[in-house]
Amino acid sequence: MEYAMFAPLPTKMEKLEAVLLQINAVTVQTPPPFVEIGKKLRLAYEQQRTQDYQLLSKSDWRQLPYALWVKGMLALYETDPILLNRYWSEVLPEALQSSPRRAKRWLIPLFFVYCNGFDPESIAFRGFAAKLRQVLQLAQGAMAAKMREMDERQDFFNPIRAPVNLASLFFTLHQVHEDELMGAYLFWPGFEGTGLGTAILRAGLQLPLDQLRELATVQRVMNWLQKMPAPVVKTDLRIAFADGLLLPWQHNRKMQDGLKKILLTFFLQQYGDPRFLRHANYQWEGVNPDAVHVMHYLLTGDTLKGFMSILERTADDIWRYRQKFWMAYYDAGHIEEAWMVLGAHAQIAAKSNNTSAVPQRFGRLEGGAAPNQSVLLLRIGDLVFSEWSHSGSLRAYPEDDSDAPSFYQLSYHGQTLREAQSLDFHDGLNMRPELRHTHSEHGTWQRKARDMIRQRTGIYLGDWEILL
Repeated sequence: MEYAMFAPLPTKMEKLEAVLLQINAVTVQTPPPFVEIGKKLRLAYEQQRTQDYQLLSKSDWRQLPYALWVKGMLALYETDPILLNRYWSEVLPEALQSSPRRAKRWLIPLFFVYCNGFDPESIAFRGFAAKLRQVLQLAQGAMAAKMREMDERQDFFNPIRAPVNLASLFFTLHQVHEDELMGAYLFWPGFEGTGLGTAILRAGLQLPLDQLRELATVQRVMNWLQKMPAPVVKTDLRIAFADGLLLPWQHNRKMQDGLKKILLTFFLQQYGDPRFLRHANYQWEGVNPDAVHVMHYLLTGDTLKGFMSILERTADDIWRYRQKFWMAYYDAGHIEEAWMVLGAHAQIAAKSNNTSAVPQRFGRLEGGAAPNQSVLLLRIGDLVFSEWSHSGSLRAYPEDDSDAPSFYQLSYHGQTLREAQSLDFHDGLNMRPELRHTHSEHGTWQRKARDMIRQRTGIYLGDWEILL
């Protein structure tokens, strides 16, 4: 039985497609450099404090939200509580009720600060959001109406609920284009890097498992991530991102090829190969071991497909039967590890065959074998297999056997691989315990190998899955 890792997130999407067409009239531009503005305002407020702020300009008042929190300085409510009280109780209400055009100009700084400084853990920020919701009811014009509509539909100015609702909207409402959604919620280019944008992504990583298994959802999440200012591995979302996108496949390996490629390419490029961890590969530190295990599964598929592709150019006539057999076990989610050990001819083919953006890794078969021979190492349950090409036999070993081949070495010797005593595929009816690939067209060796796997692991596949 499969259990949901997170409680389902609520959605508010009733007839949203129609609503989006109606609320797209109001737009905002890219925010001004409000860090610099905030610093200048703080200086002005300090200079006017003893004069009871009488000489502050309308612009100084209107842009006050930019000065609420300035890095390296005390919050404005600590330095200028009288000023802040006058802003919320007198100046802002009067401006919002004076005219629609003026109301928009005063609402925009509040909107930008809410999005950029979004911090639901902060009591002060939650207080700011509550005041914003209150004064929004007083404001006139299309901008105010739009912001109220956003709040009614998605709890936009509720710091606790907004990320959850917006994540469900932006990442799972696939029938509406992302640009339309961005415009409908007044989001500007670069919004993804704001505090609210980061919170939306974090909430998206906790969507229900069935949604996080959808290719379109993962594509939306990846698109969002690409527009953020820093690589995810250099942010505090590093662990959550890997867990969020990999753990949905912990118990379900029926993954679309397109989705496999997206996840494999991204995590190899951004997090590195977990099979070869070095001190520099901190990216996987703290990630749920089950998520790392899913990554191993993706790498196994990449290894298998790479091996099959290379061996198509160098292998014997019966390789297609072996390919069908082993890919059946992988597609069913049973091959936990795979590593290719390429002979001299296959190494040349590998170099010319690699068109992927991610380099294909492999071990080298150095001596003790014919130049055209290669070996595929596999693990199913507690069984390790060495599958030889070109008249080579199939061998199997208990995983805990000290003579069992080790995965992920960069160099192997053919004689060493052959010397280890294989488990018996023939129930004592053959002098040699390993399995030769005889009568492939009739499924002879395939059924013997399947029986070994079933006896040792309990895993069973039917003829229609393993035979051509």
